[in-house]
Amino acid sequence: MKVKQILAFSLLSISSALFLNSCGDETDPAPTIDMIAENGSVTGDITMDGNKAFTLVFNVTDNSKVKSIEVSSSVDLRSTPQLDTTINAKTVKIKLNRTSLSRIAFEVWTITATDDKGNTSNKSFTITTNTAASGAPLIAYTKDNNNLPFKVWNFSGPNAGAFDLLLGSSRVKNDDDADKDIHDSTAASEVANWPGRWTSKNRTTFKKITSYTFNDITNTGQLDAAWNSSANEVKFMKLDNGDLYIAKLRGGTTKVLVQIVAVTKTAGDNLDNVQFNFKRE
Repeated sequence: MKVKQILAFSLLSISSALFLNSCGDETDPAPTIDMIAENGSVTGDITMDGNKAFTLVFNVTDNSKVKSIEVSSSVDLRSTPQLDTTINAKTVKIKLNRTSLSRIAFEVWTITATDDKGNTSNKSFTITTNTAASGAPLIAYTKDNNNLPFKVWNFSGPNAGAFDLLLGSSRVKNDDDADKDIHDSTAASEVANWPGRWTSKNRTTFKKITSYTFNDITNTGQLDAAWNSSANEVKFMKLDNGDLYIAKLRGGTTKVLVQIVAVTKTAGDNLDNVQFNFKRE
């Protein structure tokens, strides 16, 4: 009798352990990302002309709830955000209208979906551009007439704190604001802690460029394409070494590519400055 009881207890213990282990192995699956073919939308790896409009359409579903969706593109190890949105639904359909790079390149696009349990899934594909946008050639400027690098200085100091991108020359306090496409924006309250920030004193606006380098953009067609495919036209820029911007001058159509070479902070003398190069037609 005791042997039967022990055997029964052992079988019950094994069954319980198997049941618990089975429950423990169950995990909430990550969101599902499904590409949709809709009116010629991109559904996977593809080759296309440069500077060509295309559409992405996809569904994201989850057993619980989708919480966020991010889309990014990456070329030559430089990543550009294309979408970052918060969701609170079990299923959602996303449609994005974008433009391919205006140069020959391999651009990897990645969709990332996260649910309310923290589970994440990804789907990637490559857009290969086999042509480049054409246009008038751009000329690169790296030194002024005195063979010195271009700089915009802390406007509170003794040196030129503004720059005319049309004429390629520095501007000082008493110059006409209409010619100050770039202007150091240090406020009186910031003199002790120079912010390294630019603005303009006219209608010039800026876009930060992340999918291209200074050398990638060689003509006006590529310059226009890079401007059109980049979001967030701004008036103020907090600068870092290596940043790339396009300036659209004075409310018109003329554009200038600006590369930040060095952001230099000094102490107690207002000689802080930003060194830069630029390209224009």
